[in-house]
Amino acid sequence: MAGLFEINQVAKREDLLDLLTRVDEKATPFMSLVNKGATPRNTYIEWPVDNYDAPQLGGVVDGTDVSTYGNPAENRALLSSYLQTFRKTAKVSRLAQDVSDVAGVSDEIAEAIAKVGVELLRNIESTCLSDQEHQADDGTNPYLLRGLGVWIRNTANIGVQTSHQVPADYRPAAGQYVVTGTAALTETSIQSVLQSIWSSTGMMGDYKLFCDATLRRAFTDFTRTIATAGYSSRNFDFAGDAKKVSNSTTIFEGDFGTVEVIANNFIGYNSAGTSQTAGRGYLLDMDKIDMRMNKNPTVERFEDQGGGERFMIEARTALQVRNPIGLAQFNP
Repeated sequence: MAGLFEINQVAKREDLLDLLTRVDEKATPFMSLVNKGATPRNTYIEWPVDNYDAPQLGGVVDGTDVSTYGNPAENRALLSSYLQTFRKTAKVSRLAQDVSDVAGVSDEIAEAIAKVGVELLRNIESTCLSDQEHQADDGTNPYLLRGLGVWIRNTANIGVQTSHQVPADYRPAAGQYVVTGTAALTETSIQSVLQSIWSSTGMMGDYKLFCDATLRRAFTDFTRTIATAGYSSRNFDFAGDAKKVSNSTTIFEGDFGTVEVIANNFIGYNSAGTSQTAGRGYLLDMDKIDMRMNKNPTVERFEDQGGGERFMIEARTALQVRNPIGLAQFNP
C-alpha cells in the first residue's frame, strides 16, 4: 500500500544549528607578558651592553704616582637585530557578505577580521619563540627578526648566529644551554641552570619558563630521591574528603631564583617554521626582553574593485634581547 515515508519526503528543511564552534583556544602568553619597548625608528636597531671588570686583589705602594689610566668603556659592545613585518590578508565577496545566510556568522567581514587578527598574533608569538635567524631585506628576501632559539646560544652553539653575533662576553655560559633529554631532567638540573645564571650575573630573580607540553610535564614529574638505592618518594597534601589529588608544579623555587612554568603551544619552531622541537623551553628574565613595535596590528581596507571587500592586518616589530647572558634555553 502506497504511503508517505520520511525517507522519500521532498523539501525537508535543513536542521543547521546557528552556532559556530572553534575549539582551538591556544593562548599567546609570551605576547601578553613581554615588555613593550620603545618604538623603532629604523629597520636595523642596535643597543649597547656593558660589563664590569673582574675583581682585582692587591694594593698601592705608598708614594706611587699614577702613570696609567683605565678605560671605563672598554667592555661596551653593541647588540642588534632587524624589524620584521607580519601580515595576514583576506577577501570576502559581495554575495558571501550580503546574501548568504551562514550558520553562526552574522557578518563574514567582521568574522574574518577577528580570525586573522588572532592568527597574526600567533605568527608573531611563534616567530619570537623560534629558531629563526635575523636577516636584512635584499630586495628578494624580507627583513626577519631573531628568535629566542637563536638569541640564547652559548659559544659552542653560536654558529647559528650567521650575522651580528653576540660578543663572547655577553653569551650565556655552557650550563645555560641544556641539551639533556627531557626525560633525564631532574630538580638538580634546574638548580644547576639557575646557579649558572647566578654565577654569570649575580641575579636571583623571578624567571618565566616558556615551555612545550613535554617540558611542562617534566616539572610535574620531578621526584625527591632518598639516599636508599632504587627508592624514591613524593609527598602529596590533600584533604581526605575532597575526593581529588592535585599533582601540578607551576612555581619552582630554587636556591638561586624562582621559576614560573608557563606552557606554550607555539614554541620551538625551526627556521623554516615547519616543525617544532619537543622539550624546548626558554628561561627568561622578562625585564631583559622587549617587544619593540613600530606598528601595532592594524586593519587596512582596500578599494572594492567589484569582487568584494579586501583587507589586511599588518604589524611591524623587532625582538630586543637586552643582554642574553642572563637567559637559558632547553633544547634537547
